[in-house]
Amino acid sequence: MKRDIQLKWFYAYAPEIIWECLTNPEILKQWNLSSGDFKAEVGFKWMEIQKPRPKMDWDGKIYFEILEVIPLKKLAYSFKGGKSATEINLDTVVTWTLIPKDGGTELHLSQTGFNGPKNYISSFIMELGWRNNVTKRFKKALSAHVSINK
Repeated sequence: MKRDIQLKWFYAYAPEIIWECLTNPEILKQWNLSSGDFKAEVGFKWMEIQKPRPKMDWDGKIYFEILEVIPLKKLAYSFKGGKSATEINLDTVVTWTLIPKDGGTELHLSQTGFNGPKNYISSFIMELGWRNNVTKRFKKALSAHVSINK
């Protein structure tokens, strides 16, 4: 079993503003539950901790590494987790793509690499999280960022 997540949104803001929300550590803390330890540089690694889910063989730690940065266009990073740092059973790649469109920006999110039955189930849970929780927090952070910079 294999499944990928593909989502897109339109924002009436220039790619520069959307990029800032994706890469500025202070803004990331507002919408992505990030600790703020982030650099949009290939090879940069960080870890986040959330509530463990032992039934899903997940210790609550997510390991990331920046894989690709094309300023104002694309940001890709690995998204891994499992029983422990040495027993990774979720190995995906998250890619954000910004496309200028109709005076704003179309933002695409792709999370690929959900393989096997447990990851197949995890992909649905994660897609709901992206669609509902993360989207709302991103919009709120984006609005705050735009208001501050007017």
